[in-house]
Amino acid sequence: MIDLLIDNIGVLATARKSPWRFGDDVFIMENAAVAVSRGEVLDVGPSSAIRKRYRASRVIDARNRLVTPALVDAHTHMLFAGDRSWELKLKLGGVTYGEILRRGGGIYSTIESTEAASDEELMRGLEDRVGAAIMHGAGALEVKTGYAAAPSGEARLLNIIRRIKSTAKLVDTLLMHVPPRGRDREAHVDAMIEALPQLMPSFVDVFCDDGAFTVDESKRFLSAAARLGIGLRLHADELANIGCSELIGELSLSSIDHLLKTPGDVMAMIAKSRTAAVLLPCTALSMMSGEKPRVDVLRREGGIPALGTDFSPNSWCPSMEAAMELSTYLYGLTPLEALMAATTNSAYSLGLKDVGVVAPGSRALLAIWKVNDIDWLTYWMGGGKLSLLVLGSIVVEPKAASPAT
Repeated sequence: MIDLLIDNIGVLATARKSPWRFGDDVFIMENAAVAVSRGEVLDVGPSSAIRKRYRASRVIDARNRLVTPALVDAHTHMLFAGDRSWELKLKLGGVTYGEILRRGGGIYSTIESTEAASDEELMRGLEDRVGAAIMHGAGALEVKTGYAAAPSGEARLLNIIRRIKSTAKLVDTLLMHVPPRGRDREAHVDAMIEALPQLMPSFVDVFCDDGAFTVDESKRFLSAAARLGIGLRLHADELANIGCSELIGELSLSSIDHLLKTPGDVMAMIAKSRTAAVLLPCTALSMMSGEKPRVDVLRREGGIPALGTDFSPNSWCPSMEAAMELSTYLYGLTPLEALMAATTNSAYSLGLKDVGVVAPGSRALLAIWKVNDIDWLTYWMGGGKLSLLVLGSIVVEPKAASPAT
């Protein structure tokens, strides 16, 4: 007797291998079923064969609809206090994100709010935001630190991420976000490096950009983390091209994110590497700049596209459904490409080897959609497409998501 049988699947769509590169084949099976036992996928096959092979304590009728892996959010800043809704008026008035940051707003104002909040307030906020992400199909997601002025504050945030109990899989990342105001920036980088052996996050990340950290500072921090066996991620070329993305040739990065101003030749280098290019179209929209990454180069060179919401006070979007939709309408990804980017490749970027696919031995993280064709995943805009989310032994029925405040 198995725990769960998902039967009458109209179309089952998943990657054949991880990572999935532009142009790779995809596993698509019609009239399929999935057998689940102890939180893992036990078997996948034609509905008639799986029904004969297994008896289940619970059967879910997919009603001839589309089933895919649960979505994976490769890039979030969900742990913080307060909001920056007031910045929207500045953006509408033509003030750039970089200028807001230089004025001491943006990330700096969020650091102040976060440091003033209690652990309990921060935990509640994070739990609410993760809950909203689940309601939009996320079965796994990354959560960064980064809203602290010193390593001790970053350690506090990292501990909060690790204390959260969620039905979704959470991956922690220690982010070196912006240089502290009124303090020596080199001393700050040194202090962050010195803290690494005690903190040992799953990943580290650096906001390498104009107004944030330099290429040399970023390389020093990432190299120190690499020596400890910590995974490397990198914010690059969001506001300006100062050479951050060229670190692809010097460091073994799990992901390189944003890439709005990355030159074509560097994007080709990224595509030919084993690094996932994490695209963040919700942020591109919120910045109102009209910038787009060179997806044409990434596609032509067979790169590894991944997707994230970049949920933050600057880009208040907990929905991977929205990220997928915008990846089509802003960046030109096909619905199938968006699905591969939002599942197997986002999981790949986070080192989750048994997530983002539906195959025997993988975690049973599956999305049952209200549609019966892959194209509808981004053709239908505005969310609301999720019917059920299977998270191991738990089946989640989506309800209207709160603003995730």
